[in-house]
Amino acid sequence: MRFHKAKKISAADAELLMQACTSSLNANVVMLHNDCDWYDVRLMTHAELQEFVDDLLRADRVLVQSGLINPH
Repeated sequence: MRFHKAKKISAADAELLMQACTSSLNANVVMLHNDCDWYDVRLMTHAELQEFVDDLLRADRVLVQSGLINPH
C-alpha cells in the first residue's frame, strides 16, 4: 500500500477526536476499517482520503483472494 497521511490510532483516541475536533481538510475526522482499525484522517484532502480507502479495499481483496481472511 502506498504511503498515506492517515495515522492508525486507538479506539479511545478516535472517540476523543470525534468529540473534540472541529477542523479537517475533508468532511471526516476519523475512519474505522474492518471493525477494529481506526485512522486519523484529518490531514487528508477528499481526494487523498478516497485514494486511501481504495488502497485499503484493494489490500482486503488480495487477502480474501488468498484465503487469509473471509469477507463479511
